[in-house]
Amino acid sequence: MEKRKLFHRLVSVEEGLEVLEEEQLLNPLGIEEVNLQKALYRVLADDIYAPIDYPPFDRSEVDGYAVNIKSVENADELNPAVLKIAGKVRIGEFPKIEVDEKNAVEIDTGAMIPRGTSGIVMEEYTKRKENEYVEVYRSVYTGENISFAGSDIAKGELLFSRGRVLDHIDIGILSSMGINKVKVYIEPKIAILSTGNELVPPGSDLSIGKIYDVNAYMIYSLLKAHGIESDMFGIVQDKEDILEERIRELLKSYDIIITSGGTSAGIDDVVYRVFDRVGEVLIHGFKLKPGKPTVLARSGRKLLIGLPGFPFSSLANSLLILLPALFKIRGTEYRAKTKKASIAVSFRKDIGRRWLVPVLLNSIDKKIYAIPFSTSSGSIMMVARADGIALLSENKDVIEEGSEVDVVVFNSFEDKEGIIMGSHDLMLPDILKESRLEAKLSYIPVGSYLGLELVKRGFIDIAPIHLFDENTGTYNAPFLNKDPVLKSSALLVRGYSRKLVLAFREGTNLRGLEDVLESGLRFANRNKGSGTRMYVDYLLKRISAEKGVDFKKITRELKGYEYNLPSHNSVAAAISQGRADAGVCIEHAARIYGLRYIPLAEEHYDFAVNRKSLEKNAVKTFIDSLEFNKIKKIAERYFGYIADSNAGKVICC
Repeated sequence: MEKRKLFHRLVSVEEGLEVLEEEQLLNPLGIEEVNLQKALYRVLADDIYAPIDYPPFDRSEVDGYAVNIKSVENADELNPAVLKIAGKVRIGEFPKIEVDEKNAVEIDTGAMIPRGTSGIVMEEYTKRKENEYVEVYRSVYTGENISFAGSDIAKGELLFSRGRVLDHIDIGILSSMGINKVKVYIEPKIAILSTGNELVPPGSDLSIGKIYDVNAYMIYSLLKAHGIESDMFGIVQDKEDILEERIRELLKSYDIIITSGGTSAGIDDVVYRVFDRVGEVLIHGFKLKPGKPTVLARSGRKLLIGLPGFPFSSLANSLLILLPALFKIRGTEYRAKTKKASIAVSFRKDIGRRWLVPVLLNSIDKKIYAIPFSTSSGSIMMVARADGIALLSENKDVIEEGSEVDVVVFNSFEDKEGIIMGSHDLMLPDILKESRLEAKLSYIPVGSYLGLELVKRGFIDIAPIHLFDENTGTYNAPFLNKDPVLKSSALLVRGYSRKLVLAFREGTNLRGLEDVLESGLRFANRNKGSGTRMYVDYLLKRISAEKGVDFKKITRELKGYEYNLPSHNSVAAAISQGRADAGVCIEHAARIYGLRYIPLAEEHYDFAVNRKSLEKNAVKTFIDSLEFNKIKKIAERYFGYIADSNAGKVICC
């Protein structure tokens, strides 16, 4: 068969792995024999059959007396059977005593059954008499309390098949068979490198424009979690000669080289060029979004894998490509944990690429939903919060809401009871922690509007919101009251208040948002759908009315109005780092970034709760956690947070 070389042509994940198979790069590296104590997570290279029976002899399961069942027929507390004690069998010794219809033999748990025994009476149902006799107060059936030879494992029975990854229980079973060595496939030696001029190792100072290395630690830990050992070799700059020298040196000792970053086809992306120098690039690019720029290459019989630099892409392709390849080389198959779920949002996508979408999984009315949330490939915390990755077919351009999709699960969905999605808040994770709900309720900030919409459609349990109504000058309740579907499907529970401020750097003199507009300063705005963005628009509409200027003209004149940021901290960071001059955020964010600020308002941060979710214990516990004294205690750790006397009470609908 002619071997394929696919370069500068996108391939599917399945096709990419087939190419590696055809190149014989996924074959095991050989077989070795190891002692049992070194066999954990190793892959068996041969079938193992039981060399002995287990248990190897008939043995007692209890402390008591070995009897012939005929001697204790119809025995009870009023009419006990009285038997002579013929002796005792201790654990670990061969019994020389025989049981008959007139005697009983005392026996230890685990001791070998003496000849003539047909059942064991538990000690609790007996009483010794004059040390020579025993009274038996109940009958026994044939084989009661006896574990027979070979009843657990029969000699010659297949214990484990070739390709099994041995865990601690397997090793215990092998040791029970007297096996102290096993034949396993040789483990590949794996080296991990990160590439990028922007990377610095954790623990070092972080200067402007630099980021800490994430992927090397994540990939190393992912492999470790699957019983695969590897070695990390730090960060290499995006310079071809330096990277080539490092990889050539590693190839002398390692079978597999894994890199992350620098895999695109740009001028500064050097990985695929270096791979082609030290060997031969087989594939450069997969039909994935994100994760397209992944490189597979060979150097002789050794495999080179270049993963993308953004963490989500790197993790996704590790699950879809890296682990299946490594498991094959180790002599087994990778079986990703997958689950079918109904997608909660419609997607329009390009045909020809499989989309990888981080999702939360939620069960409402016994139906499992996959709720996508927006994140960049560079996001770290969003990946940590996700339950898995939804795989959207490359052959479809429209994925309808409610369609069944496959989800690669990488968190323990079974331990979770519900989802909180809505407005971003710094104190909310502390409330979940104090209530011991971190593992029960997932929290993802997506904005007030989207969270409320997801509650309305029945996909999530709780939406934290702070939506300002211009007509009434109040928060949240009007948005449920004016929507008949929301009014019937959700409750509004009072939460707490936060002080909203106009923040700016020291040395900037402002009296209000109008000064930002008139002075030509750059503004850091919040994202559409957030409560803060609604409040900013409310202030700008007031300015618009006072000046008699069209609102759209005002927004065009405000520099940075279109600079949409996802959280209060994002706004404060942009101002602190000089990317903007002013912005609206909560007081706590302004304080922790050392900014000056002008108070604007106290906003209500409340919780819209899906009525169907009230049956969930975690949801009930969360509502209880909003009680005034509990919130007041937590709020003391934050600037500008205020506990509400009605906290935890239903205030609407």
